[in-house]
Amino acid sequence: MLIVLPMSICYSQDLSQIEKKIYNNKELALQELNKLDTSIFSDNDKAKYFYLKGEIYDLKNFEDKAFQNYIISKKLYQKIDSIEKAVKINLKLANIIKYQKNNSKISYQKYLDEYVDYFKNSSDSLKYAKALADIATFKLDNEEDEESFKYFKTALSINQDIKNKKLASLINTNLAVIYNEYLNKPDSALYYLNNDIPYLNEINDYYGLSINYTNQAASYYYKNNHQKAIELLNKANSLPIKNYIKGTKASINYFLSVNYYELGDYKKAYESYLTHQTYQDSINEEKQNIAINDIQTKYQTRETELKNEVLTAEVKTGKILVYIFIGLLIASLVIGFLIIKNARRRVYISKQEKLIEQQKLEKALKEFELNSIDLMLEGQEKERERIANDLHDNLGSMLATLKMNFEHLRMRKNEIREEEDKLYDRTDQLIEDAYQKVRTIAHAKNAGVFANEGLIPAIRKMAGKISIPGTLTIEVLAVGFNKRLENKIEIAIFRMVQELSTNIIKHSKATEASIQLTNHDDNINIIIEDNGVGFKSTTAPSSNGMGLNTITKKVEQLGGTFTIDSTPGKGTTIIIDLPI
Repeated sequence: MLIVLPMSICYSQDLSQIEKKIYNNKELALQELNKLDTSIFSDNDKAKYFYLKGEIYDLKNFEDKAFQNYIISKKLYQKIDSIEKAVKINLKLANIIKYQKNNSKISYQKYLDEYVDYFKNSSDSLKYAKALADIATFKLDNEEDEESFKYFKTALSINQDIKNKKLASLINTNLAVIYNEYLNKPDSALYYLNNDIPYLNEINDYYGLSINYTNQAASYYYKNNHQKAIELLNKANSLPIKNYIKGTKASINYFLSVNYYELGDYKKAYESYLTHQTYQDSINEEKQNIAINDIQTKYQTRETELKNEVLTAEVKTGKILVYIFIGLLIASLVIGFLIIKNARRRVYISKQEKLIEQQKLEKALKEFELNSIDLMLEGQEKERERIANDLHDNLGSMLATLKMNFEHLRMRKNEIREEEDKLYDRTDQLIEDAYQKVRTIAHAKNAGVFANEGLIPAIRKMAGKISIPGTLTIEVLAVGFNKRLENKIEIAIFRMVQELSTNIIKHSKATEASIQLTNHDDNINIIIEDNGVGFKSTTAPSSNGMGLNTITKKVEQLGGTFTIDSTPGKGTTIIIDLPI
C-alpha cells in the first residue's frame, strides 16, 4: 500500500532543505528557490518562500529586493493569522532601513515599536524579555547606547522573576559592553561579566567563556591594569573553542598586542600582532575561496543549462558542444588567473603590512627614546634647582656666619699691627666675594634657560635671531604676560614655538610671519601665522625636532588643543590653546 504525502508537506520539506543551504551557498539556494512553482503553494509555504528569498537578497546586499520579499512574507503571515512570525520580520525590515543613508521617508522605529508591543501584550513574559533584548541589541549595533541600556535593564528586571539563565547571560554580556565602551565604567562591566561565569561553566560554553575573558580584559585595559588584561587574554586563548576559532584567535592576539604595547614590551606586542595578522589572512583567504566557489557554481549551472538545451533542441549538437568546451576552458583560465593574481596580491599585501608594522615598532621605539630625553632634561632641571637650593641654604648660610664671626673677631682685637690689619682686610674681601658668587648661583634656581629673561623675552630674542632682513620678518605680539608662568609650562611653550618657527623657515617659503601669545588667566592662546606656500593636511611637514605629531601629543598631554588651518598657496595658521 502506497502512502501519498500532500503536496504542501513535500514543498515544506523542499523549503527546509533550501533554508539549510542559504549560509553555505546562497547562489545555489536562490537557484533552487526560483525553480519552485509557487502557484500550488499553501499560504504558509508562500510566506516562508518569500522570507527565504528576502534572507538571500539581504546576504547579497540587494536591500531593495530583500525589503520587498520581507514585506510580501509578512503580509502572507498576517493573512493566515501567524502574527508572531509576521512581527519577527520587523527586525529584518528595521535592519535594512537602518543602513539606508539619506532615507528620511521611512523610519525603522515603527517596526521596532510594533515588534515589542506585540510581545508586551502577550502573556509570555519570557518572549517579552527576549523581544526587549532583541531591540536593545539592535540599538547597540546602531550606536544608540542610551536606548540600548534602557531596554537591556528592563529585560533584566523582567528576567529576575523568570530566571532564564541563557537570556541573563546574553544581557550580562551586552551590559558589560555598554559599561566598557560607552559609559566608561569598567568596574560595573566586570560585575556583570563575573555574574555570567558560573552559567558559562555550567554549560561548558568555552566560546562564551573566551568572549567573557576578552571583555574582562577590555575592562582592565580601561583601568590601566594591562598585566591583568594580558593574563585574562592568555586564559581566553587557552580555551578549547570549536566555533569561530580563527576570528576569536585574531581578536585575542590583537588585544594582546595593544596591552603589550602599553606596557612598553614592543617585542611581544609585535609578535602578537603578527599572530593576529596570520589568523586574519587565513580568514580573508577563506572568504576568497568562497567567492571562487560561487563563481564555479555559476559556471557549472550554466554548463548544465547548455547541456539541457542541446538535448532538447537536437540541433547543432557538435557546434554547441564545441562552444561549451571553449566557454568552460575560458572560464577555467579566467578562474585560474584570478586565483594566481589574488595569491600574489595577498603575498604582496602581507609583506606591506609586515613592513608597516615594523615601521610602527621603530616609530614607537623612537618615541620612547624622545620621552627618555625629556625625562633626562627634566631631571637636569631638578638637579640644578637642588644644587642651587643647597648652595643657598647650606653653603651660603655658612659663609654668612663665617663673615659675621670674622668681623666680630676683628672688632675685639685692641692692638693690631699693620701687617695683620691688611691680612684681615684681604681675608674679609675673599669671604665677601665667595658669598656674592654663591648668592648669584642660588638666584638662578627658578627656571633653567629662562631664569634671567622669561618666556616672552626669550621668544622675542629667538625671533630676532632667525629673522632674515629682506627675506623673512617674524613679529612677536604678547598680551597679558604680567608675571612669570610655571617653569615647566614656559619651557614647553618655548620649545613648541621654536619648532614651529623652524618649520616656517624650512618649508613655508614665507616672507612674513607672526607669533601671537595671549594670557587669558585661565588659558594661554598661541597663534602662529605665515604667508607661505601652505600644505595639505595629508602632507604636513615634519622635521628632525619635535615634529607636528610630537607637538600635538605634547599639547594633548597638557590638556590643550592643537589646530592647523592650511591651504596650498594661502599660507598656514596654527592655533594652540593651553589651560593654566
